[in-house]
Amino acid sequence: MEPRHTIGGIDVYLPTGAVDTQSKTLAPRLTNIRGARIGILDNCKEFADVVLRGVAQVLERDHGARVKFWQKSYLGVPSPYAQEMAAECDAVINGVGH
Repeated sequence: MEPRHTIGGIDVYLPTGAVDTQSKTLAPRLTNIRGARIGILDNCKEFADVVLRGVAQVLERDHGARVKFWQKSYLGVPSPYAQEMAAECDAVINGVGH
């Protein structure tokens, strides 16, 4: 449950979540993307689909990568696909847009 405060008789929920300050290790970089399984997550920002389709075409055509798309239902929610993408992909590109 999110923290709740009552202000002037109105319940206010603070969606701050837990703070994680532990250092994380970055995933190792791919040495080559030829034949790599690249996941692309469209985060539903405006024009993200257009940009990401173009990126996918270049990755497949010019670099021999195998690309699979996922799309979130709304940009303001966490991706429900993180575990699936981690299991199926060598690298992931997260959505872009404005």
